[in-house]
Amino acid sequence: MVFILHRYIFRELFKVFALSAMALGVIMSLGSLLRPIQEYGVGPKQVLDLLYYFMPITFTFVLPVAALFATSLVYGRIAADNEFDACKASGISPAMLFYPGLILAIIVSIANLLLSFHVVPIYVHLAESSMKADAKQILFRNIQRQGYYRLPGGQFRIYADAVDVKNSGLLGVVIIDADRTREKKLITAESATVNFDNTAKTNEVKVFAKNAFQFDEHGGAFFKAISVLGEFESLMSDNVKFRKIDQMNAIKASPITYYPIAVNAWNAYEQLTIEMLCRDISDTIGAESDNFYQLHNDESLVRFTGEQCVMRTDQGTIEIFGKVILFEYNKNNGELTKSYRGEKIVLQLSAETQTRPSTKIILTFPNAVWLDRGIEYMKPRYVAKDFALPDSIAAKLGENVIDTAENHRYLTTPSPKLLSLIKEMKRKIRVTLFEIKAEIHSRLVFGIGCITLILIGIELGIKYRGGHLLTAFGFSSIPAAALLVFIMAGKNITKNQFSGVGADLGVAFMWTGLLFLSIVTVVLYRKILRN
Repeated sequence: MVFILHRYIFRELFKVFALSAMALGVIMSLGSLLRPIQEYGVGPKQVLDLLYYFMPITFTFVLPVAALFATSLVYGRIAADNEFDACKASGISPAMLFYPGLILAIIVSIANLLLSFHVVPIYVHLAESSMKADAKQILFRNIQRQGYYRLPGGQFRIYADAVDVKNSGLLGVVIIDADRTREKKLITAESATVNFDNTAKTNEVKVFAKNAFQFDEHGGAFFKAISVLGEFESLMSDNVKFRKIDQMNAIKASPITYYPIAVNAWNAYEQLTIEMLCRDISDTIGAESDNFYQLHNDESLVRFTGEQCVMRTDQGTIEIFGKVILFEYNKNNGELTKSYRGEKIVLQLSAETQTRPSTKIILTFPNAVWLDRGIEYMKPRYVAKDFALPDSIAAKLGENVIDTAENHRYLTTPSPKLLSLIKEMKRKIRVTLFEIKAEIHSRLVFGIGCITLILIGIELGIKYRGGHLLTAFGFSSIPAAALLVFIMAGKNITKNQFSGVGADLGVAFMWTGLLFLSIVTVVLYRKILRN
């Protein structure tokens, strides 16, 4: 008899729970698609794919709400039909009727923990992969629709008169570099090709233009080939909230491998590199008069000198002033190919990589005087790319070089910018570790709290059996909101503190909310049984 009654109640609970979960899941998943639709212009097929991938994410929040609705509705109807009194008259304890709701609560709690710790991170990764796989169509679709596309990250905006999707080509191309950290430049070309390189973290977009003109602060220059690099950044997968427990433990063991932290470290690494290079050049050309500094790439070798070497920290460039002389040699046979003289040489690191620190140097010689067979010609701009770092610099760069730079081992006077970048990296590491701690405990509190919330829904459903069917659900949402307030406040306390004590206080605050709701559950349960 009791088993039949339990099966009847559980069947009613599950029916309402399943329908509510599916309806709420679809609605919330559609809401999650607004950002990728607006930002990337995804197509209809991608919308359906992303809807499928976002369902497990939304179910983390939907399942407790659906179970709360089902228990308050079903148990409210049972109490309104006086079935509790009928069971008591038949010799069945009313407490026995709570078991189906308790079983549903435990199932939802376990499902929530599995989703948040294991399933959701997998589906977030699948959603990211789907976006990256169709990055080419996203780029071309936006250019066809509005005439331009801004590469994610806001660094480059690409304009084109027409697109050739089949050959991954663009016609009538204008590229604007709007990165505030670098000098502004504009590139024009009759045509360009777009290549995509999928990496573990990002989807790199390389626009390769032939016979292009580049205009910047140093004037204009013609290039047989020039390229710009952007990336489709992660929507969610680089957020601690969407990491599996083993991934979070890996970040705790080696924070520098976590991509958002690695980006900060790469910026500091590049700033350290350019400052060490500036110091090396200053020591070389300042040691004796007519002392030359040497750089080389795969094709050529250049030697240059000047009167003074200055670091432009705000622009990340090195400038050699004075009576500047530059000789270019053929690397294969050592013959002198060209010689220039002028007032200034500019050195900077290449920006053609975003998934690792740059180790290639670009040399620019504006308004250089070119001596050819005894005749002088004015060259508006001499540019040479892909110079390797000198061995004296590369040998000092290692995994712990950032900490070393802060301790002034290689630089007697690191720039304020370098120290600021190192400080920001260390702050990011500290905040990330606190975020991981807060995220783990918030998942546990919310997962276990599902049991107390659903039990409160049962008790309030019975208590307000004489009112409207949704009254109990409305009142039972208040404890759910209270638990979320405790969790969010605890997470903010944990992330905003810069000591272990502050982090522990935030974690304790989250568990205090769960303890408070557990006490409320016990009080309501005893009161209902007594009445």
